[in-house]
Amino acid sequence: MWYPHTVTVFVGLCLLALQVRCEPSELVRRNSTGLTDAVTWDPHSLFIHGQRVFILSAELHPWRLPNPNLWSDVFQKIRANGFNTVSFCINWAVHFPTPNTNNGTGDFQEGTYRDIQRFIDEAKKAGLWLIARPGPYINAETTGGGFPGWVGNIAGSLRTNNMNYKQAFISPSAWLPYMTEISKIIARNQLTSGGPIILVQAENEFSVGTDRSPYMQDVIDTYRADGVIIPITHNDQHAGAAGNFSPDLPGTGRVNIYCGDSYPQGSSRWAQVQTVYYSNHVAVAPNNPLCLAEIGGGFLLGWGSVARGGTGYEKYSGDLTNATYENIFYKDTYAQTATILNVYMTFGGTNWGQTSEPTVYSSYDYGGGVNENRVAISKMNEMRLQGLFLRVSRDLLSATLIANGTNYTTSSLIHTAELRNLQSNAAFYVLRHDDATSTALTSTRLNVSTSAGTLLIPQNGSLVLDGRESKIIVTDYTFGTSKTNILYCTTEIMTWTTIDNQDYIILYASPGQTGETVFNFVSTPTVDLSNAPGVISKISGNHLTLNYMLQGFGVTTITVGTNKVHVVIMDKTTALQWHASDIAGKGDFGAHFSIGTNQSVLVGGPYLVRTASISRDTLSLTGDLNGTTNVEVIAPASVTTVTWNGKQQEFHTTTRNSLAFTVGSSTPAVSLPRLDSWKVLNSLPEIDQTFDDSSWIVANQTSTNYTNLPPLSGDHVLYSQQYGFYGGNLIFRGHFNATGSETAVNLTVQGGFAFGYSAFLNGVFVGSNQGSSTVSQATDVWTFPQRAVKIGQDNVVVVFQDHMGLVETSTNGGKEPRGIRGYALISSSSTPTTFSHWTIQGNQGGPANTPDTFRGYLNEGGLFAERIGAHLPGFHDDDWPTASPIEQGIAGAGVSFFRTNFTLDLPEGYDVPIRLAITPSDISSNFRVQVYLNGWQLGKYINNIGPQTVFVLPAGILHARTPNTLAVSLWSLDAKGASLAGIQLVAQDGLYESALALDGRLDDFGVEQGAFRPEGRVNGKVEGK
Repeated sequence: MWYPHTVTVFVGLCLLALQVRCEPSELVRRNSTGLTDAVTWDPHSLFIHGQRVFILSAELHPWRLPNPNLWSDVFQKIRANGFNTVSFCINWAVHFPTPNTNNGTGDFQEGTYRDIQRFIDEAKKAGLWLIARPGPYINAETTGGGFPGWVGNIAGSLRTNNMNYKQAFISPSAWLPYMTEISKIIARNQLTSGGPIILVQAENEFSVGTDRSPYMQDVIDTYRADGVIIPITHNDQHAGAAGNFSPDLPGTGRVNIYCGDSYPQGSSRWAQVQTVYYSNHVAVAPNNPLCLAEIGGGFLLGWGSVARGGTGYEKYSGDLTNATYENIFYKDTYAQTATILNVYMTFGGTNWGQTSEPTVYSSYDYGGGVNENRVAISKMNEMRLQGLFLRVSRDLLSATLIANGTNYTTSSLIHTAELRNLQSNAAFYVLRHDDATSTALTSTRLNVSTSAGTLLIPQNGSLVLDGRESKIIVTDYTFGTSKTNILYCTTEIMTWTTIDNQDYIILYASPGQTGETVFNFVSTPTVDLSNAPGVISKISGNHLTLNYMLQGFGVTTITVGTNKVHVVIMDKTTALQWHASDIAGKGDFGAHFSIGTNQSVLVGGPYLVRTASISRDTLSLTGDLNGTTNVEVIAPASVTTVTWNGKQQEFHTTTRNSLAFTVGSSTPAVSLPRLDSWKVLNSLPEIDQTFDDSSWIVANQTSTNYTNLPPLSGDHVLYSQQYGFYGGNLIFRGHFNATGSETAVNLTVQGGFAFGYSAFLNGVFVGSNQGSSTVSQATDVWTFPQRAVKIGQDNVVVVFQDHMGLVETSTNGGKEPRGIRGYALISSSSTPTTFSHWTIQGNQGGPANTPDTFRGYLNEGGLFAERIGAHLPGFHDDDWPTASPIEQGIAGAGVSFFRTNFTLDLPEGYDVPIRLAITPSDISSNFRVQVYLNGWQLGKYINNIGPQTVFVLPAGILHARTPNTLAVSLWSLDAKGASLAGIQLVAQDGLYESALALDGRLDDFGVEQGAFRPEGRVNGKVEGK
């Protein structure tokens, strides 16, 4: 019986599909680049080496995990949890600090976060395909949107056919050298060359235009000229509504595969799903698969956007974009025929050093499924269920959306989309509440069309949707080497695999719910329910019906002739703990499912199964445990030995012929040391009138290419980018000869959202702008204190400012300066005094000559302590006085730099993620902190703005059992000074007995830099004595 409620019928595509059904399948054209058939596509899906593959992709950025020794860890966690692809941006700014870095070939130094080849190799080893997104502009909430700081200095607009932006005839050249080099790397690692890169994106979130489209074509032509022959994609904003650069629309710059992006969840409360993906797709790119190059895995957070505490991203990972969100919102994209889906971000990582742009802060956790400290949270378990289903359900990949609406079910509260493969007749009904925000418990029955006719299912009991829950219900679903047909199933399929020529299929639903599954067989089956408590079977002819309650775990074995099918029925809580771990095959892509291997073992229990392999009679498993774990394995009968992380396990064989054993040691105690024995250095000696700045850069430029934001006052341009400083603290010293009439200084300073600055005259504090999360530029008049002006002498105004990163092109076209936009002395005289000259200092050596070639130029700013290398391990601080950032702090406005050493004793064989926690002080206290661990600047804390108070200390950068050097800069913007309320190491992410080798240290090269840094002396004395 049908219940007439809202329904939309998709006639256009159905007509095309009906032609396919009546006529041969050739009417759906398989598309290619014309250069290779290794990667092709049709209106339904992508093909890799001729096989349809659902692309379930996880976004991960190499520079945001600065220890490359950890890349394999995150790749394995992504692969083990249902994803088969990683999408990665490549950040022009980290590879080309100058226009002609390494003679135009860029910096891809081995063993660093810039080692893109290693990133690619590690992904392939893990069995992951790659989607490369090198820009040139990537957005990605990184400084400049991936543009190096020098790019803003060129004349004219960016992201256009402006020749200065492409490759100026005089220095600096712009995107062409970078894209040429990166295209060559991609070409060497594309699928046709034995590499894992299957797609490459041109530009990002970009629109057509008279000066933009030719530039887009230039980017595409550069790929092709340098040997990239795989498909080129584009990521369009607004859920793919506009069709910018779609191959199905006319115009210059068209790509091969058009994609949209979408962040459908609300930032403060649960939102409705977006139902426009399919209609947008049909309107602008009908000959492409429906591709979402970005679907929100969480969302970005800005300075002060939530209350102080944690990283701030807990609001997403623990609520708005948790596993329930994935269940509803991602399944809805499948319901609209998406077959290329990239979750942005799956691992967000850290905006360390100066790598962020002004709308975000140090943590880029993003609410991803793998948190900033590399822990796979419950979101990944949900994605494992989805990914394992998608990879084995090939009929879904060429299914047509027939209709959707509320008329499929006996309850009008339920929305259903029907997708049907018009060749096999397999159908997929995706159910959710019509109001996606609903938390109601709704029972219903579903009308389905099957090979046995129209049915109302289940025949016994009901389908239940418990609030924010979505289900994919299948009909005429064929699986396994036995080609077993499921007429319908009211529970969801996790996956299926074949072991010893016997098929295993896993069905699941929420605990306490009921299920009904009907099988079609060619002859009468026999059923063994001895390991299936609570399952009732009924045979009618060649049809077998199973009815069951979802509680725990049971196996029904069905025999038909020589075929055996094992139906594994689990409640969802149990299913979330099971893995289908692939046994790698041979060849280039042996670790890639369906292309290199179809062999899996089923493993229940562990937090993570990294790898599985079989050699003769031995099954070797590696993985991680979050406590003592009961493990159950379904493996070939030939397996008589099982090892876990190299240790042989004593197992017993269960009545269901699985292997069961217990792994895991008693959880060791982890004791973290107190942070004490601090030493201190005055890190703002530059405010002194007599400080020698003769080695600094003289800011003598009088013109600018930032014509959209020209200087507001003053004779010289004081924009840091023009002097080669692109991030970190900046220091300006303005000199003038005083007549005595000078009463104040008027300053306009630009640093990006939440920046602050302090001003001094001859060492005397005159004022600070403490910053605001919504203010990027500040204008202030600072009155000079009495007797601060030195008549007849060289007086010095010092501006010490924060730099919050360079803007993306959505702000001022990407051309927004950092530094002083306007300056003038205010005088009682009719002839105001002017500054004789200004000097500027940023990070030591600038981008071209940074002493720290390992961490790179974006690790440091212009702090005195940074310039002399006091943040590095091995720096000699023996002469520094003892003082604590908590007990003494800093007495007035300025910057003190504190150092301490500590040694951990973390248990061997365990992954113990560690963070640094800063206890917030009263919000009225205006101070800023930068955190350094073994030379790496890993975080920025702003007490009066927030929100972040805990900072990840990445393994390897953090030494597990050898000394560590921790430093913090404490900048008080108030005359009364400041101190920390508390600072401590915390292990809040859990303890994992792990196969991961974490004993290695990331080489720091700190000691060798001394010859390239100034001595820690100011005017002849050791600063801090």
